[in-house]
Amino acid sequence: QQQQRTSVSFSNHGNALTNTLQSHRQERTRLWSSEDTTSSTTEEASSASFLTDSEWDTIKALHDKAQQEDGTSLTDSVLQALPTFEPALVMKLRQLGEDSTLDDRPESIAIAGAVNVIMDERLNEARDILQDLLGAGEIRKLDSLIGKYARGGKLDVAFFQVLNMNLQDASKSMEEAGGGDSDDGDNPLQNAGANRFQILKHIYTRCQEEVEKTIPAGVALLNKLLRTEQAPIRSNQLQHYLCPQPNTITTPDGKELELDGPGPILVAHTDFVDAIGNAVKQIRTIEKGGGASGEVTAGLVESCRIVAKEARIVIGENFGVESEELIAFEDGLMPVFRPSSPDSPYIQGE
Repeated sequence: QQQQRTSVSFSNHGNALTNTLQSHRQERTRLWSSEDTTSSTTEEASSASFLTDSEWDTIKALHDKAQQEDGTSLTDSVLQALPTFEPALVMKLRQLGEDSTLDDRPESIAIAGAVNVIMDERLNEARDILQDLLGAGEIRKLDSLIGKYARGGKLDVAFFQVLNMNLQDASKSMEEAGGGDSDDGDNPLQNAGANRFQILKHIYTRCQEEVEKTIPAGVALLNKLLRTEQAPIRSNQLQHYLCPQPNTITTPDGKELELDGPGPILVAHTDFVDAIGNAVKQIRTIEKGGGASGEVTAGLVESCRIVAKEARIVIGENFGVESEELIAFEDGLMPVFRPSSPDSPYIQGE
């Protein structure tokens, strides 16, 4: 048994279906091929300078505003403006903070330095939060702490970045020690055989569940599916959220009575399509900003494609292969996985 490590370390190992109709369907079916046609490295894609004109305008305006405000530091100004920054700009500024040769304009370098200070502070705070969760020692206390941090908005990108790095580090250590990923039941913190990886995985799942309570239903469903490894369980989840529910009530004596008409669909298909499309754009944006390699982002996009394919099957089985619901679902994802231009945000990010 691998000895549990209570300290949190930052790891470098890497940092969820008539002729016209048939012809139309054949065209739509191409988007489900396993070939990754959304590769961000297409030669046709237009090149761009490190900072676009609009990004430079944002940087310059923020820098000038900070200079004109008495008693307000540049870091404070950047902290207030940071939520309005596009993800690609944040990633570029993180890079620029480490390599000033990417853009030698003083305003860019100054803003990049302030962004890095803020992000480092958030990572340090996230590390302390994770230490607190690891030290809970008891499942009810852990759940209480997670709820507290979720209500306080502390389970943010920085926290999940720290948590993921520690998960990868723990997984690597477990593999080196020859350990396995056993199931320790519903209470891994009180199980004597629980190791650090299993505890971190439990924390990750509970934190995701808390965050999903506050985000749009389509995004929450996509997150749930992407972290579910077993295909049969994903199929059940898709059936539950994307298809009409049994319209029944249970009487006090335990009998079920069927009511007229189908039950509601818990997650609208359009919301789910939007969630998949936005996820792909965000993945490409991170890649464009240098936050992840092409290999990693291709794997993430393929995970989204697999989930979309499974949803297509479930919708087809429940509504019919020629149904309006299935056709609309397929058409909605056509530009995501079969973009018509190499400059599409589903290839280049935003």
